Amino acid sequence: MDGARDRNQPPFAASVDLDGGHMSLQGLAHHALYTRHLKTVVGGLVLVTLVMLVMYTTPTPTALILSAANSLRDTGNFPKPYVSSGKAGYDVAASLPLRQEKEKEKEKEKRKEEGQVERGIPEKAFGLGSQDRESWRSEVLMAGESAEAQCRPQHHVMFLKTHKCASSTVQNIFLRYGYTNNLTFALPGAGNYLGNPGLFKAGLIPKSLLPPSGKVDIFAVHTRLNFKDHSSVLHNDTRWVTLVRDPATLYESLFNFFHLKNGYNLDLSSFSSQPMARLMELPRYGGKFGKNQMLFDLGYSDNMSVTQLRQAIEELDGLFDLVMVAERMDESLVLLRHLLCWSLHDVVVFTKNARRQEVKPTLDPQTRQTLRELNSADALLYDHFMAKHRRAVLEFGVRRMADEVSALRSLRDEYFEDCGAREVKGKDSTLKFKEYSGLVSSYVTSNNSDQNCLMLSLPELPLVDTVRRKQLKVLEEMRAPS
Repeated sequence: MDGARDRNQPPFAASVDLDGGHMSLQGLAHHALYTRHLKTVVGGLVLVTLVMLVMYTTPTPTALILSAANSLRDTGNFPKPYVSSGKAGYDVAASLPLRQEKEKEKEKEKRKEEGQVERGIPEKAFGLGSQDRESWRSEVLMAGESAEAQCRPQHHVMFLKTHKCASSTVQNIFLRYGYTNNLTFALPGAGNYLGNPGLFKAGLIPKSLLPPSGKVDIFAVHTRLNFKDHSSVLHNDTRWVTLVRDPATLYESLFNFFHLKNGYNLDLSSFSSQPMARLMELPRYGGKFGKNQMLFDLGYSDNMSVTQLRQAIEELDGLFDLVMVAERMDESLVLLRHLLCWSLHDVVVFTKNARRQEVKPTLDPQTRQTLRELNSADALLYDHFMAKHRRAVLEFGVRRMADEVSALRSLRDEYFEDCGAREVKGKDSTLKFKEYSGLVSSYVTSNNSDQNCLMLSLPELPLVDTVRRKQLKVLEEMRAPS
């Protein structure tokens, strides 16, 4: 066949002229073979070099995840201050001035203290320290820990309590911890509010309840965020924590718990048939409760442009060390304990001020969508921090998180049993300490001689009163002439 050749012959096995000379078929074959071997050697060297570069320069998936998470935790780049435009009759939220000065002071304090860990979730857990607990739980908590790198428990916390986000449950943790460790609190003279609907002002704290330094260890009562005034009563190394919840579920809870139907003359089930323009014009009930409740509690106007809203979310992301998610409560409690370097015992809690499942109405999809649209600013806020929570769990380790959540739930069950706790549904005139509403459950314990058991079972107001009485007594003794 024309153009065909023997496959066993070297390629181009014909007499050719090279640089004006002549090479035989055999010589050309040797030349081609030499060239082929040379290419093989060079190709092999190039391949080895590429493999070495990939092995030593390509980041692993874990490294990529940690790098991204560390960027999220970077607290050195805070957004520019934003002043929200509140409605007439409300304080204007000079929401969050730059925190660089605060961070500089914090770094100075941190350098003075040995062993201080950097902001964010500490890598090392704080051990249980209880020998009577099951050994498997201890193994879960201590796995991967290094004695020489243990963190130091944090005693300075700002907990921004958002309405109807399971914040009373988390508040119980801070009140118990502070009371047990003789810490000071930001407290009103009565009740459990320090600013709202107006923004917080430092002067709202009575002098009789303020330590001589003018600084408190823990802020955990209802307030409306005002960064400047809040910072003036807090230590520079304070950890900032808050909570978010799905906005449609939050609004339903807010609407029914505080009986907004009476103020609006409108039932929640009819919201989906109402023009959105009418729903948007509903006033804040009592000046406190209404649409976009989380952003309102966080010090912003409930009506912002998209640009202002995105800037506000950036500011909040930079301000808070941890934004817990109500729908991921146990995971959030694990992250909280690592942020503060507390033990698992410290974050055990019985649910507070939450309606029982049987009295919660079921939202149909159309009403849920209407409520999400009505609370669209809160929806953007929630989606942002839910995504951040998922990244935090990924960084923490999915399996490690599952193990700690299991240990936390087991420990909670043990406390419930050891305290002799029982749930009381609805109103009970025989109870000494009652919850706000008959829609929520109360707890009583048979082991009232145990301080922790008693505080675990107390509703919010009686517990705040208990903390306030102790603080007044301690401060009076400090001021008394010797």
